[in-house]
Amino acid sequence: MSDPDKGEAQKPEYRAATAIPMRPDRTLLAIGLLAVAVLAGSIAMLPSSEEKAAGLMAEGRYADAIQILASIEGDRPLDAYEGYTLFKLYMLTRQPQKAVALIDNEPALQADNAWALRQISDLFRQVRDLGGEADALRRLYDVSPNDADFTRLRILYRLLGDRAREASLLQQAIMAGRSDPSLLDRLAYLQSADGWGVEAAVWVAPAGQYSELVNTLPLRIMALAGPAIAPTTQPE
Repeated sequence: MSDPDKGEAQKPEYRAATAIPMRPDRTLLAIGLLAVAVLAGSIAMLPSSEEKAAGLMAEGRYADAIQILASIEGDRPLDAYEGYTLFKLYMLTRQPQKAVALIDNEPALQADNAWALRQISDLFRQVRDLGGEADALRRLYDVSPNDADFTRLRILYRLLGDRAREASLLQQAIMAGRSDPSLLDRLAYLQSADGWGVEAAVWVAPAGQYSELVNTLPLRIMALAGPAIAPTTQPE
């Protein structure tokens, strides 16, 4: 007699599994299409335009998100969140001119909205746009001065070589009560002829063609003639 237990043990264990048809490619494709359809439908069903724009931005559909917010801007002023979102979209799509114009045109992004301007300043800093960061930060500082923004603005103006705005910043700080002697010295330098580059000298050969310099810049022209240096005000 055969052992019934032994016969059962010899049955292949995979036969039951092979009876189930598997189509992984089609299944995954169907799931993917369903997910896209559901996601697109959920964005369309969002109650507000700003939420739709945020959903599109999260998907990387920047052009579509810009279109939604720009259409709102055509009907009414944007609120702070909408304005900042549109500003960020312009920066992400490398449209800095539109981003700057947005700050100037939208009341919600003006100096009375510290949150929006702080976000904009930080975004400019992330993309290393020193001029944009300085403009946004100065708007904030003019309304609500603080030491951190003052220090950062001084650095930005020095990096940008913007003597006029650095001088105005120091004047504003001194009038507000700052009396650090180094600030007074720096302001005096910026307001002096040396600070504005009026006394800068350009070294040229006596026979060189440099008359255009005399006509365009307030420079002292120094002509090099052998071992001696002779100052002159116009080319010979």
